[in-house]
Amino acid sequence: MAPSLLGPPAAAAGPSLPAGAALPADAGARRVIDGEDFTRQVIATAFLVRLLSLVAAVFGLVGQVLTPGVLVVIGLLGATSYLGVARRGRLPAVVVRHPALAMVDVLLVLLVVHVVGVDSPLVLATFSTALLVGVVFPVPVAAVLTVVLVGGYTGVWQATGVPYAGLGFSVAFGTPILYVCLVGVGAAVRAVHAEQVEAMRALATSHALRTGAEERARLAREMHDSLAKTLHGIALSASALPVWVARDPERAAASAGRLADDAARAAAQARAILDRMRADQPDRPLAQVLGERCRAYAVEHGTPCELTCEAVVDVPADVRYEVVAVVEEALRNAAAHADASSVRVRLSTQGELLQVLVSDNGRGFAPRPDGSGPRGHYGLRGMHERAELAGGDLQVTSAPGAGTVVALRVPRGGSS
Repeated sequence: MAPSLLGPPAAAAGPSLPAGAALPADAGARRVIDGEDFTRQVIATAFLVRLLSLVAAVFGLVGQVLTPGVLVVIGLLGATSYLGVARRGRLPAVVVRHPALAMVDVLLVLLVVHVVGVDSPLVLATFSTALLVGVVFPVPVAAVLTVVLVGGYTGVWQATGVPYAGLGFSVAFGTPILYVCLVGVGAAVRAVHAEQVEAMRALATSHALRTGAEERARLAREMHDSLAKTLHGIALSASALPVWVARDPERAAASAGRLADDAARAAAQARAILDRMRADQPDRPLAQVLGERCRAYAVEHGTPCELTCEAVVDVPADVRYEVVAVVEEALRNAAAHADASSVRVRLSTQGELLQVLVSDNGRGFAPRPDGSGPRGHYGLRGMHERAELAGGDLQVTSAPGAGTVVALRVPRGGSS
């Protein structure tokens, strides 16, 4: 069977997490169970049912004389049941890899019925085999084995020579009908799980395609908004450089210097774009991505960086990309200008808004009324622009000697 994806992981949440500690796995995240795991679980459940049925049957035999044949049957059923339910037992996995073993189990059931008779309580322990047949085998093979199972049971009944009146409906016909019904239940479980696998596989493929399209769109926007403009300026300056070389060598030298600076800035912009795209991994919870960034910051700069999650939060891929970029820029500013001894990142919710706070206890500064930074520094302006792209807003609170707080609020459902 193909793998089954039960759902994407949700965002992690919890108490404060120091930069050096790993984020705990989200308790609400669903496990990914592939087809073989599912089949093993059903097989183990069938063996558990057999074990419980065997226990009930043994109690039903209290007071009766147990022949050697009956004891052997009890031992065989008990051994297979134990191997199927034992924590370290490999029987379910072996049956998954070698379905022919289920045919052996059918023969074991017929042997049990032949030895103990169709009216023995031990027949209860044979019902799990019918469920195994339906789960393990495709419908054509399961149908053949069902005929063998029912035919063998009926053959044993006929061989005893006991008339229908002496057995009753439940023994003569109820048990074969129950065999058929249990095979049908197993086949239905197999079919439903196969449909779920296909649906989840299609959903995963659709999610991957959508994520790829969003990544390409973000890359195009990033390149257009920053890198493309810088490269266009380099091209214009380079086209004018030969003229200034002929007319004004000094101006040409200055222009060449600016070209070198612009080229270095373009390279830095390209690296920043790639770093942000690597940092944001849409298939992982936002809290885990930011937690890793905090730990990387602490290692790189030797400054504690603590992440606090006050709620289970996550946002659409296009919004979370801007959130990660804003946090990256805020951490970069703290490292370059704040001279802080500690940095904190906090995720919380306010109604339909996600709030991200990045605070430090550094030297602080006096923000301009328009939200821009000092002359020649464009980090704050870029963060405001990213907040607008995400449909939210950004506020920077700071004062000389009082540290800095960058507060980003974006809609949890995406930009409007």
